[in-house]
Amino acid sequence: MKLNEFLPGWLNSFLYFTLACSSIVFVEPSPYDVLLMILIALMLKKMIPFSMELPAPMLLLIIFITCNLASLYFAKDPVHGLNYSVITFYLVLTWICIGSVVSIYKEKALETIFNGYVIAAMAAAVIGLGSFFNLFPFSDLFMWSGRIKSMFKDPNVFGPFVIPAALFLLLKIEMVNGREKVKVWMFISFIVLSLAVSLSFSRAAWGHLVVALFIYFMFFKGNINKRIGIIILLILSSLPILYFVMASTDLVDLFHERLGYQEYDNTRFDKQKESLEAALIHPLGVGSGQSEMMFNHSTHSLYVRILTENGFLGFISFIGFVGMSMLTCFRNIRKTEGVYQGYFVVILASIIGLLFNSFFIDTLHWRHFWLLLALPWCTVDSIPKQEGGVYESHTIHYKDG
Repeated sequence: MKLNEFLPGWLNSFLYFTLACSSIVFVEPSPYDVLLMILIALMLKKMIPFSMELPAPMLLLIIFITCNLASLYFAKDPVHGLNYSVITFYLVLTWICIGSVVSIYKEKALETIFNGYVIAAMAAAVIGLGSFFNLFPFSDLFMWSGRIKSMFKDPNVFGPFVIPAALFLLLKIEMVNGREKVKVWMFISFIVLSLAVSLSFSRAAWGHLVVALFIYFMFFKGNINKRIGIIILLILSSLPILYFVMASTDLVDLFHERLGYQEYDNTRFDKQKESLEAALIHPLGVGSGQSEMMFNHSTHSLYVRILTENGFLGFISFIGFVGMSMLTCFRNIRKTEGVYQGYFVVILASIIGLLFNSFFIDTLHWRHFWLLLALPWCTVDSIPKQEGGVYESHTIHYKDG
């Protein structure tokens, strides 16, 4: 039996548990980090096969890491810079590990990863919403100035984290025929996740969700009648929530405040301009993790940080890597049908949403960013003709299987 036809039971369970723990990140290292480091160690021990189908993205990441290390020569605080580069290198290793697993075990690994991720997102959303409405003891631990942060350190990370799970549930709602009770629970879960994003009061997360939904509806051609029904249900479900928000003066004020221009936005844009000017003066970069040291402020932009800290070559290699991952995902969308096409649409929409988010927030060290960038490398070659709409019946043919 070929590798892509059989995902070992122990690896399936371990992968599911790892992803199910991925929202517990208020401690360092997180449970997700510990479990992934075990997976990486198993790969180094050759207990998990390493995929040789990733040479081009690997080359770009090697160039990016080299630029990270080379830029440390110019670092104001090389010790902090080295620590920052080590975290980046670890996240690259997680990409290699997850990328190898999905490249070899294909759709079976994708299903396990998505199912575990939904558990993590739902746990974070339920804890966050329960804390928002003060239903749990120690609710303040999961809040940040009236905004949900759940088991994350920042609401701006919590909001984007749950969006891929919301898209995945939307896909399942569209694809499942019959099983009405299951669809109802999926629909409720989608509402819960969407509400959690809203109450994170993260402007970037709001934009992220809108962009991701737009990409999803544009690329995934579901049943039009079913989709219209889902949209109507979403609108009807939103009415009582909207009424509750409008009835609360505090919530209205907080939404109004977050939708408006913030005083610190001027500082943010000034520091980004200062960072870009520094990038022109230091084309090899000022050193990984040095933005806060040099400008007394975060860049609040993935692109500005990489260009400033790792130089033009580091920026080009990273953008090339991300672009190659998106192109691979788009090719998979064109080669697949049914629910597995939907998987790749969810991945593409989530990545594009995160790239939008990255204009306003530095996402380089977000664990789920690197996870999503690994999933497109579940490369496919061809598909069989499909009938019906029940997702359990769909399969994919691969070039080596």
